[in-house]
Parts: sequence; structure tokens; C-alpha cells
Amino acid sequence: MAAPKYLAPGERVVFHVRAHWKGLITPALALLAVGALLWLALVWWVPDPETQAVWRWILVAVAVALVAVFTLWPLLKWLTTTDTLTTKRLISREGVITRTGRDIPIDRVNAVNYERRLIDRIFGCGTLVVQTAGTESDVELHDVAHIERRLIQIQQILVDEQTEEDRRVRAIVREEQRGTADAGSPTTAPSAPLDTPADPEVAPVDEGPSSPVDEDLPTPVDDADSTTDDDTPTR
Repeated sequence: MAAPKYLAPGERVVFHVRAHWKGLITPALALLAVGALLWLALVWWVPDPETQAVWRWILVAVAVALVAVFTLWPLLKWLTTTDTLTTKRLISREGVITRTGRDIPIDRVNAVNYERRLIDRIFGCGTLVVQTAGTESDVELHDVAHIERRLIQIQQILVDEQTEEDRRVRAIVREEQRGTADAGSPTTAPSAPLDTPADPEVAPVDEGPSSPVDEDLPTPVDDADSTTDDDTPTR
């Protein structure tokens, strides 16, 4: 499994595999061939260890170099090449001295296909072709063991990711609709309770000057105080 320090919080490993052991057949055959040739050379070509010791050591050194190139190096490459699928991304790591890696987020994967030649069908492996979004080229994972099972696992992760994305989109749409409905509803003032009658208004009393009607009325004359020339007695 992938190291936990390389995983994000909430990320889970679905599978962590190396290439199919089919890639080790050629190194194993090379090891057998070199061993057989070395044995024949030491037995038939330089059989005397006393007079032909130098040639024998030369043959051994050549055999070791051939084993290192055609057996040990491919074995190290096979051991250091891994493919990991998590719930968030597809991780590919390879390299013995210089390590190279590639991470593909699951939400950028458009489709996953596979290719199987006759030799792949015999050994039960194949090549996964991951089609990604954007300008990046397709990613090919060679010699994937149990390829049909791995394909189903990747497709299941894609379906789960799409379902989660749809759920988030629906939640956002519901929030927007709720906000629009709250903004469009009219705001009404609270009404007075029905069982409490309103107090009647009291008309104000006008204490100012009299109305114009009063000004038009004639001023009353006092008979006791007013006199005329006719009432003046004559002497």
C-alpha cells in the first residue's frame, strides 16, 4: 500500500500494485542463459584453473556484467515501478536512480480503456489507457495485472466522484433558490392584536380667535348708557 504520508486527509487507497510478473520472464531467461554459457566456457573452453586462471576470471567478470545489465537492472525497475489508485487520484511512480511520478486527479479523468494483445491475454494482463481532460496526453499503464478488475475499480471511483459532484451541485442550487425566495418575499408590518380596541382620538380644542362668523355679528348697544339728542331735556 502507498505510504500514508503521501495521502491527503480523507483519501483512501483502492489498490497499490506493480507491473505483471510477465516483465520478469526476460530477465530470468537472461540469467539462465548467462549461467549456462559461463558453465560451458569454464568447463570446455578454459578448463584448466592453473594455466587459464586469467581467462576464467575474465569470463566471470563478463558474466557478472551481463547479469547486472539484463537481469538485475530490469528487476530493480520492476520493483520501483508502482501504480496506485486512491479515492482522489491515480498515482504512477517509477525510476531506480532518478524517480519520476505522475498524479492524475480523478475529476480530470474522462474515460478509461484497455488493450490486450495475445500474450497479454495468456498471462491475464494488459495496458490501461487513461484519457484525461485538457491538453495532456493519455496515460498508459503497461502490464497491469488483473486488468479487468482494475478497470472496474477505476470506473467505480469515477461514478462515486460524479455522484458526489452532483450532490454538491444540487446543494448549491437549493441554497441559491432559498436565497432568491427569501429576497423576493414582501416585508409586512406587524398588525395590532384583534382583542385590543384602538383608543378613540380626541379632537383638539381651538383656543385661538373667534371664527369669521362671529366677527360679522353686530355689537350690542347698552340702552342705559347710550343717549340721543331727542332725549336731552330743554330748558
